[in-house]
Amino acid sequence: MEKIKSTSKLILISCITFFSLTGCLQKNIIDDVQLIQGTVFDVAKDNKVKVTFVCPIQKKGNKVQVFEGTANAVKQVKADTSLESPQPFASGQMRVALYTIRLAKTGMATSFDTLLRDVNIGNALYAALLEGNGTELLKGKYSTSYNVAIYIKKLLEHNMETGPLPTDNLHVGAFRYYQEGQDYYIPILKKHGDKIKITGIGLFKKDKYIGKIAEKDMFIFKELLEKHKLDSHEFKTDSAYVVVNNIRSIPYYDIKIKNGKPSFFIHVHLDARIQELSKQINLENNKNTKNIEKDVQKQLDKQAAKLIKQFKSLNVDPLGLGAKYKHHYRPFKLEEWRKMYKDVPIHIKYTVNITNSGVIE
Repeated sequence: MEKIKSTSKLILISCITFFSLTGCLQKNIIDDVQLIQGTVFDVAKDNKVKVTFVCPIQKKGNKVQVFEGTANAVKQVKADTSLESPQPFASGQMRVALYTIRLAKTGMATSFDTLLRDVNIGNALYAALLEGNGTELLKGKYSTSYNVAIYIKKLLEHNMETGPLPTDNLHVGAFRYYQEGQDYYIPILKKHGDKIKITGIGLFKKDKYIGKIAEKDMFIFKELLEKHKLDSHEFKTDSAYVVVNNIRSIPYYDIKIKNGKPSFFIHVHLDARIQELSKQINLENNKNTKNIEKDVQKQLDKQAAKLIKQFKSLNVDPLGLGAKYKHHYRPFKLEEWRKMYKDVPIHIKYTVNITNSGVIE
């Protein structure tokens, strides 16, 4: 019995020692490296790339250190800037990667590929476009307790979960980037004083930026792309301005192929709740509610059709209609799809169902 007790004590002491050492080891690792949490890619003279890193200063709240450099390759910038750093850089905690609009117009394939090839970077990284200067953004003072990289991460995250941004991260975006029959898109950010704002969604043809979805149309794009909820929007009806909360919206796609040519029918079912009215309306009267439903539905149909028209004019397919066509049509050829895309019929129909009108009712 004594022998068993001694063995148990030895195991317990060993476990405590192991976990204590593990804790110390982890602390030393974190203390001995510069954790890159955000990166901005930009163009420089002579076709070089400018890279700006932001690293948190440990135990200093939202204070950060910013490093920047220029070279022919991203990895070389990292090597060069490490000559200025008191500790080696580590990218395992990187949370955001931004590309300036200026870079995106020339093509971002090389910078994007560098991120994907870095085995230390995980799924938690978000990519976005930047209107403006990377150094100004990362060195800016903001009205938040978070450092700038975590601020951007949380800004994107909550607007994906309950706002108008489509769900995304580096690896979801990579699938979209390389998928045959779909064009790439990412959010656009801009510094506004002591805040950072989402100003739209950037549209790409291959790796080049060619246009944007306006801020007011982002929620329409998300509704056409994926099911989501908890987003609010204002609509003008015949009787008043109304703010509607999206309880749940689900897009349904139907594709018909005749003689090798597709037609798309997108039906979006929207369950909503009235949050606010600009003037008093009796919502206990079912006729009033139905009139609001019709007005909201008309506006959504019109906005969605306008958005599709914009996509066709830019010859981009961010909804991945080509990929859906490919799934249903085995002889699919990408070049043929690109030629026919502008003339493909795309019909959109919303069904709006106002389930209740808020807490009072």
